[in-house]
Amino acid sequence: MKKPLAILMTVLFITACAAPAVYQPASGSGYGYRESQIADNRYRVSFKMRGDSRFEAMDYALLRAAELTLMAGYDWFVVVDRQVDGERREPRSKVGASRTQTTERRCGLLGCSTSSRPTTAYGAELRSGNQSESEVILEIRLGKGVRPTESDSYDALEVRDNLRSRMN
Repeated sequence: MKKPLAILMTVLFITACAAPAVYQPASGSGYGYRESQIADNRYRVSFKMRGDSRFEAMDYALLRAAELTLMAGYDWFVVVDRQVDGERREPRSKVGASRTQTTERRCGLLGCSTSSRPTTAYGAELRSGNQSESEVILEIRLGKGVRPTESDSYDALEVRDNLRSRMN
């Protein structure tokens, strides 16, 4: 009983380490969330991810907006501006050749000689699969108390709890 359990735990641990977390602060690759404060109660929140998943990227951006609202001590937020970008890059394969002239100069006891000869260089680059990215950028205004009735206003606690439960 102990051996199968140990094997199962090892497999789960390796699997968890192999799949990178999607919802995290953006790092060198640029994937994840970022935010910047624009004014006292205004922020710009962005979320960028691999894949053509604009709806999922929107959910992550809204989740980050809700968390940021609560961390700043506010109750609700209004999405003032929204940008949704998706980019799809098709695989490109390249094959090429170039011809150049190589010149050599040799010097010995009796003098120097120069010779030239043609050389050819070959290169190839192969890519497989489509690459795509989705990015959502939200500008939000934070508030306390009674939430406005605007269509793009959100209760931060409700958004955070609903989106976290769906993502886990």
